Amino acid sequence: MSWSSLARATRRAINRNLLLSQFKPLHQNHHPFQQPICNKRCEIKKHFSTSYKVGGGSAANSNTSREQKSKKMLIYLTGVVVAMVGSSYAAVPLYRRFCQATGYGGTVQRRESVEEKIARHSKDGTVATREIAVQFNADVGDGMPWKFAPTQREVRVKPGESALAFYTAENRSSTPITGVSTYNVTPMKAAVYFNKIQCFCFEEQRLLPGEQIDMPVFFYIDPEFETDPKMDGINNIVLSYTFFKVSEE
Repeated sequence: MSWSSLARATRRAINRNLLLSQFKPLHQNHHPFQQPICNKRCEIKKHFSTSYKVGGGSAANSNTSREQKSKKMLIYLTGVVVAMVGSSYAAVPLYRRFCQATGYGGTVQRRESVEEKIARHSKDGTVATREIAVQFNADVGDGMPWKFAPTQREVRVKPGESALAFYTAENRSSTPITGVSTYNVTPMKAAVYFNKIQCFCFEEQRLLPGEQIDMPVFFYIDPEFETDPKMDGINNIVLSYTFFKVSEE
């Protein structure tokens, strides 16, 4: 080999080494750039994965809370319905006791039994001189196909005396009818002295088509009626009954 050929080969080798030395850093720096990108992508994936799981948990908790609120509301509404049904069944006896305790609506109050009053006043030996006219009235509610009327217009009694009166009811329909009656006494302030011993009020009466019955009312006027200043000028008491049709379902 000539010296010129050897020189050319040496220059080629040197140039090749120079080229390799220039591209080697670029080749070595390839991985450092790739690794952070990969790490960043992994972090982003983890972030979204965690966010999705947290969001899903929040949605599940929200649904559970909503279901619990719905159950509580259902229980509350059920309780309200039960209370309303119970109050409707208890309305009549509660109203009757309220009226008897307070005299509201002219309903006769129940404090001392009539037997106890009669026995107590008979021992006193007080003789009443004032006479009271007790008048009777009868009505029927809407849709009640009965004829209902008092047998007598009035009865005259003195405080401390008892008396008996009658009402007549007749079913004028073609079907059996059950009715129940309410009553009151006017003037309202006189109701406290009007004692009902026996009557047909608040008791169901069932009449067949065309059937007619007589119903007694046994009452007693308290002797204290005569000595109460609030009763001055009251010489008439009206006893009224109203019959209502009982729904049969």
